[in-house]
Formats: sequence, C-alpha cells, structure tokens
Amino acid sequence: MIQQSKQNAQSTHPSFFVLILVFFFWGFLAASNSIFIPFCKSHFNLTQLESQLIDFSFYSAYFIGSLILYLASTARKVDILNKIGYKKGIIYGLLISVLGSVIMIPCVNKEKIVPIKETIADISGFQVEQQLQTSDRQVKIRREKNPDTYSLLISSNESAEKYTTNPQLISAVSGGFTKDEEHKQYAATFTKANLEKIVTVLDTDYKQTVTFGYFALILMALFIVALGFSLQQTAANPFAILLGDPAKGTHRLNLAGGVNSFGTTIGPIIVSMLLFGNIKGGEVSTDISKINTLYFLLIGLFLVAAAIFAFVKMPESQDTEGFESSPKATRSLLAITFMFVLILMGLILKFELPMFIAGIVGIIGILFYTKMASASNSEGWGAMKYPQLILGMLAIFIYVGVEVSIASNLGALLKHPGFLTVKGLAESELDPYVSLFWGSMMIGRWTGAISVFNVSKTTRNILCVVVPFVAYGVILGANSIKGNDISVLYPYAICIVVQIIGFFAGQDKPAKTLTIFGLLGVGSVLIGLFTTGQLATFAFISGGLFCSVMWPSIFALSIAGLGKYTGQGSAFLVMMILGGSLIPPVQGGLADIASIGIHASYVIPALCFAYLAFFAFRVKTILKSQGIDYESAVSGGH
Repeated sequence: MIQQSKQNAQSTHPSFFVLILVFFFWGFLAASNSIFIPFCKSHFNLTQLESQLIDFSFYSAYFIGSLILYLASTARKVDILNKIGYKKGIIYGLLISVLGSVIMIPCVNKEKIVPIKETIADISGFQVEQQLQTSDRQVKIRREKNPDTYSLLISSNESAEKYTTNPQLISAVSGGFTKDEEHKQYAATFTKANLEKIVTVLDTDYKQTVTFGYFALILMALFIVALGFSLQQTAANPFAILLGDPAKGTHRLNLAGGVNSFGTTIGPIIVSMLLFGNIKGGEVSTDISKINTLYFLLIGLFLVAAAIFAFVKMPESQDTEGFESSPKATRSLLAITFMFVLILMGLILKFELPMFIAGIVGIIGILFYTKMASASNSEGWGAMKYPQLILGMLAIFIYVGVEVSIASNLGALLKHPGFLTVKGLAESELDPYVSLFWGSMMIGRWTGAISVFNVSKTTRNILCVVVPFVAYGVILGANSIKGNDISVLYPYAICIVVQIIGFFAGQDKPAKTLTIFGLLGVGSVLIGLFTTGQLATFAFISGGLFCSVMWPSIFALSIAGLGKYTGQGSAFLVMMILGGSLIPPVQGGLADIASIGIHASYVIPALCFAYLAFFAFRVKTILKSQGIDYESAVSGGH
C-alpha cells in the first residue's frame, strides 16, 4: 500500500485528537455493558444467559460487519474500505452508530403492563436467582437455589407494612418476614406450592402489575451501534498511522489505546451514576429510561465527530495492489457464519445453551480442519495457509471471550449471597469492582505502551513500576469522585505487584509474555474458584491485568511471517472478536444450572486462559520451524 499524505511527516494532524475520541467511545460503551447487564437482568426478569445476550448483540456486530466488508471486497475484487477511504469509513461508521442510538431511545421506553396473575407460568419456569419485580418496584419474587424455593422481597419503605402484616401472605411464607438492613428490604421464603396463592393475593389485594420491556428491541439497537463501531475500528487503526509521521504511528496507536482504556475505566462509573445516582447500597428502584441520557449524549458526540471528519481536510491513502481472493478461506468463514446462524436458531427455539456450546465446538472444529486442509494443499487458502494464523484466530476468539465473560458475569457473582458479602451486593454497589476490572486493562496497556518509547533500560524499568500505580491511582480517583468507598480496593495493589513481576519476566517478548500471563490467568481464576470473599473477588478481577497485553502479543505471533497476506490475516483476526459474543452466554448458561451456579461457572475463564498459554507454547514451535524469530516483536499495549 502506498500512503499519500500532504501532512508534514514530522507532525501529527490535529484531527488525530478527534480520532482518539472514537477510541474512547468503543471502550466507554463496551465496559458500560458490565453494569447494564445486571441491571437488565433484574429489570427484564432475565436468566443469566439471557442477560449475556447484550454481549452477544454487541460483539457479534464486529464479526458481521467485518465479514460483510470482506465478502463485498472479495466479490468486487477490490478493498472496499480503502476505495472509499478511511475518513469516509469512520464517518459512515459514526452515522450508523447514531442510527443505533436514535433507535435505542424508543426501544428503551417501549413497555407492556400486565396483571401479576398473568405471570405465574413465567415465575414457575424461573432459573436460579432469576426474579420478577412489580411495576412499582415494591415487590420482588426470586427463585432460590434450593429446589422449588422462592423468596418474596418487600422494599423497606412506608408501604412495606401493609404487605408484611397481611395474614394471607404470612400464612403462605415460611417463618414470616425478616428485615434485611443491608438491602433495605423485608424477605421471606416460600415453596412453589404457595406461588399461586401469593401471586393471587398480590393481584386481588394490591392490584399489582408487572411491566415488561422489549429486551429484543434493545439488543437490536445495540447491535446497530456496534455495527458502526466495527466499521470505525476497521478504519481508525490504519487511519491513525496516516495522520502524521508513519514512523511514529505506533506511538499514536498506543496513545489511542490508552484513551480507549480510560473509557473502559470510567464507563461503568458513569452508567452507574446515570442509573442509580449516588445511592449507596440497598435495592434501588430505578427506571431504565435514565439510560436515555447516555444515548442522547452519544448521539451528540457521534454527530460532532462525524462533522469534524467531514469538513476537515485530512490525508488519505491509495491502494495500488489488487484484492487477492482466497476462495477456500472464504468458505471457512462462511462455515463459521453457519455456526453463528445455528446459535441464532437456538435462541429462537429456546434451546440456547446447547446450541451455544455446539456452535463454539463447531467453530473450533472448522478452524482445526482448516489448519489440516491448508497444510496438505495451501492453494486458495490465502492467509489461512499459515498455521500460526489459524491458531491465532482461535486465540483471539478465546481472548476476547474470556475478557468479556469475566466482566459481564461479575455483577451476578458479586450480587450472589455468600460470595463477597453475606447477602450479596446491591446493583448500585457493583461499579467500583467493575471499573477496577476494566481499569486493570488500562493498567496493563499503559505499562505495555512504555516499550514503544525510546527510553533507557533503567528509565524503562522505573516506569514499569511507576506507571501501573499511576493508572491504579486514576481508577481510585475516578471512584472517589463518584463517592465510592475506595478503601475496599486498596488490597488490589498486591495483584498489581504480581503483574509487574510478570512484565519483567516477559522481557517484552510476545510468546514469553503470553505464556506467563496465560498461566497467571489460570492461577488467579483457580484461586477465585476455591475461595470466597475479597481474595476470590480480586483473584477474578486480576484476570483483567493478565488479559491487558494479550491482544498485541497474540496479534504479533499470529501475523509473523505472513508477508503479503498480513493485511488479510489481520482482518481474519478482527473477525474473531466474535468470541466476545459467544463465550459469555455459555458461562451465563452454566450459572443458571442450580448444581453449578455463578461461582463455579468461572471454570470457563480458567479453560480459556489455559488455551492462551498453550497457544503461546505451540506457536513458538511453528514459527521456529518456519525460520522466524518468534521473540523479535515487541508486545506493546493495544
């Protein structure tokens, strides 16, 4: 590719600083999902698997968007994005995200109200910890872990007494009502045999209703927003190289990545403030329409960014090379798409978990078949004839999956009684821990970015110790401004020390770094699985530290030695962001099984980290057999 620019090669185009705002959007909204998921689970009366469909919609858009772009380019024998230009690609992507945000607002506000007596069949089929709340948010009915056992929860306010003293309700529950000071509610348990009696009392005595939102419409709108992100991300990374001296392009990408990570850190805090204000603890009664403020803000920011890109003159690139078709690789991608369609069918037919598992197994099988078939005859496979790329595609699939799955199931884990606290955290108390997970990604990426700057070894070593704690300070500061109790996050400093040791042990070598951090990931998840409380919580959250520099390490190893197929291989790797849409629902589905539960479901991240460590070990042998120095690349932050 020949890059043509009128921009002075020694300066950075001012519009680059608008471009990094786009990087901020991606991180902000993606991390915000980790707060929105547990809220939607409660608001829409969802199972844990169903709540993970937020990730399914968001990350599948990256796969679908990238696939459409690739197939269109293949059909026309020309790189579509390069033909229209990166600038227009970002503008179109921003406008698609505007469309999704505009659609989101009426979708959030569309509701249907039904008498509570019409929900008996729904409640009877609840999974463990699934709950239903009344329209006034005064009463909740929650399925408990014990067989055929439910809880009746009454918000502790001036209206509580008329429920807790009702003779018919008292006769239907076991042992009467007890006050839960921590969650500011009264609680009582009852058996499934008394479900109809309780619901009937709530209907006849109090005329209670249940409000059903249209969750599927929200998923559709979120998919469209992320579809715009897919186009933006495909264009923004190479565009950042164009906006100034190409030799300093890596510096600009790392700065953009740092801004992205800052977005992931404050996103959960901002969304928590929008939904819950500064309320500390208790079962919060809030309205999902409060999320409209976020989308009105995003619409404005997207439009301003698009206008700046439209009216400011920027450098563009021209591609003098033809688009090379790889028919066999295309067929493999279509086979993966077929697996994705099967999963969609499973959602429609309410056969979710088995089809998610079958789909993932199918995708893994397709990739390994591709690896074997291309090894025997490389003709027509394009970039897929390289085994390091095939294993790397699976590694990206699993890496994004484990990163998203830990965060997206974290809310349900922290709300689970007996894990961090005796009765579990309230939704309004989750954001310090969720922001700490995503902030851990920032800690690692800021530290990884040190390597791309021209500093002495001594300075670099000092910065590798100082920068992680500076980033940690940013996380604590953001939580402090919101009013969160940051003292509960202080012990996490020990985990940061472990990561710093891992950085020094990795020696800026991608295979070695990925091996160490993969093993640390396995170890931390196992500690979390066999313990509870603060130790287990920080063990799981530290998965963010160990994920933080995996993307660049996997990328560097996967595209090493691809030559003219490097661009195509990079596109295939980006498509495998699909893992972020498929792995979290599997963990959520396991959490819905009473005999497993949310805590034990974290065996999924342990398996994921184990594969990533295996990939690092295996790819060294592959690259070495091709005469490639597998430790020559520097694994900076992404």
